[in-house]
Amino acid sequence: MSGSSHPVIQLGFDLLKEKSIESHLLEEYREAFSLLDIDISTGLKLAGLRSIFSDPTDSTTAANYYLPCKLDPKTINYPDQDVEPSDFENVRPPKTCSQNLLVQLERYGSFVATSADQQIPVYDLFKSVAAVHDCLGLKQCDQESDKKCLLVGCDFSGIQDTVYTISSKGALKTLRARSFMLEMLTEHIIYEILNLAKAERHAVIYSGGGGFGLLLPNDCELKGKIEDYGEILNRWVFVEFEGRLFIALDVIPFDKEELRSEKLFKKLRQTQADNLDRLKRRKFIDQLGTLFTPSMPEQLTTRAECQITHRDDLSDEKMFDINEPGKFRCMSSVPVNEREDDQYLWVSESCYHLFMLGDKLIEAEHICRYTSGIDRSKKELHGTLVLPGIETRNVYYTVTEVAGVIPEAQWAINAWDQEIVLLYANYVRKHGDLSFYAQKQEDESLKKDGGPAAKSKDTATFEGLASSSCGADLVGALRMDVDNLGNLFSSIGNIGQLSTRSRMLNLFFKVYLNQICRNRETDILNKTGSETLAWGKPGRNVSIIYAGGDDLFIVGAWDDTIELAFDIHKVFSGFSYGRPESDGGISGGLTLHQPKFPLYQMARLSKEAETYAKNDDDGDGQQRKNRISLFYDHSKLHRKKRIDRHCQSRYMLSMEWALAYAFLLPLMKVYRRCSLPVFNATERKKIDVDKFSFG
Repeated sequence: MSGSSHPVIQLGFDLLKEKSIESHLLEEYREAFSLLDIDISTGLKLAGLRSIFSDPTDSTTAANYYLPCKLDPKTINYPDQDVEPSDFENVRPPKTCSQNLLVQLERYGSFVATSADQQIPVYDLFKSVAAVHDCLGLKQCDQESDKKCLLVGCDFSGIQDTVYTISSKGALKTLRARSFMLEMLTEHIIYEILNLAKAERHAVIYSGGGGFGLLLPNDCELKGKIEDYGEILNRWVFVEFEGRLFIALDVIPFDKEELRSEKLFKKLRQTQADNLDRLKRRKFIDQLGTLFTPSMPEQLTTRAECQITHRDDLSDEKMFDINEPGKFRCMSSVPVNEREDDQYLWVSESCYHLFMLGDKLIEAEHICRYTSGIDRSKKELHGTLVLPGIETRNVYYTVTEVAGVIPEAQWAINAWDQEIVLLYANYVRKHGDLSFYAQKQEDESLKKDGGPAAKSKDTATFEGLASSSCGADLVGALRMDVDNLGNLFSSIGNIGQLSTRSRMLNLFFKVYLNQICRNRETDILNKTGSETLAWGKPGRNVSIIYAGGDDLFIVGAWDDTIELAFDIHKVFSGFSYGRPESDGGISGGLTLHQPKFPLYQMARLSKEAETYAKNDDDGDGQQRKNRISLFYDHSKLHRKKRIDRHCQSRYMLSMEWALAYAFLLPLMKVYRRCSLPVFNATERKKIDVDKFSFG
């Protein structure tokens, strides 16, 4: 399956080169364009792209435009041009472009529109038209109806339980790898279904946030084959994740005219959303017998169960030691009387490979797909993902190419130079990025736990991140989520708009977020000043656990996570310029923890804090969003409940961003002025508590 070699994609590419296309060249695809409400009677010309979040019917909002430029993962493009651009030289592709056209159309056609609709980028428009045209060109559709289109929807249920319910053993690297595995599982399912339908990548309407949507021709028996694959997937996830994860997969045949009518298209999307919800409420209905059949555990002691997920249902042959990962030592090879020795740390086979994958992801540039020729016992293939296929039982994904075996497909991470692009929030702090002081503290912690010394490229531990803080050695857990996302998508009237908004949100949370973490726009504690060595290499002392769709989860030094929250809010406000104020913006919750605090509890408490930020009020009973809840814990919640209800508004669990900017940031500047100086690179700045009045 290639990225796309569709003639409509070629037309979009030609438009970028020539700046206009005459109507007779588009005539063959007139019906597909008309179904997306695009008039091609006078041809198409390049035009400035307006903010995709603004309401085109709102005359009071200024028509701000994006700067026409090619996609660059290190440059955030805001819709801040108040005059429509007329120079499109920066989006003209080179004369010789050997790479896949769809990928290059995305690279050069993401921030420029057409004269027919200035809120849909060239890339999303021509990609959508190509998908619609494929449906119209179907000669023989499903025998049960004459509906030529299939809308395929997928939604993952139980992501939180799947990702965050692990112990503290290798928590950061395992958790990052587990969230990446879910990202790759989404891509894997898309790839399998597109292969099954003999379709290309332009059929992907959206992908991200634990789900995707495809527009496919309603070919004979395709609907049943996709539903059969859904059963294969759920049998696999039921065993692999013990019923925590469920994959809802829904396929709806529909008539082309439902694409033309905004009302009918919204109804179609709502029908699929209802179907997916119904499937999630009845998940694993075919496995009820297994669920309610009692069984004895395979591993009878807490030292022999998986030390990451605490699974005890796996046989000795499926348990491996991560204390010496290079040996790939199976429990069955160790005498029974020695298995609980301190030198062994037993985990399931999948957790073993995820643990190995965690560090490899830091510098990974490509993901390779293989269906054969893989031996995961080899040291260089430790960290290989195995996912269920349709035609082959196992499909393997590695972050490096396997010698002597040609990959079936490759994904480029945040780079537009392969047939498939994988957007992934991959910012992570490494041991070698930390200050000398934090590295020393991290090494001492690892030594105390009996683990090997950290290497420069290893993922920084909680101890290392906490030691990078100014003041107390605490870890900050930050969760943020876009407000009223349903309102943002409920107004969408066609596939082109759906593709545009979902892709732009993915661009922000999976690509731009990396750059926000690398920079330090808010630097209250002066970590980029003359004492940079004391804080380690440039960049924030944080690691992204998960980011995609419309939310994120980040952990790191407590002061860095606070400043990062303000940076994310500022950048998102600029990026989503033109969005109605009634829809809010982005809300977040941040909690503080000791380094040894379980990671899944950090995730739970920071989610609670985020929920209060989305449902809090200022004492008048009216819920307000676009807020931040900082330093939330249960003691504050109980304290507020004990206060007289008439005075509860004085005790805030969250506050509006404007108040946070006016109150909290100046307070942190006071802390900075009371800090003790750093004398050398092996020490760090501390706060002189004696300068504060505890009254």
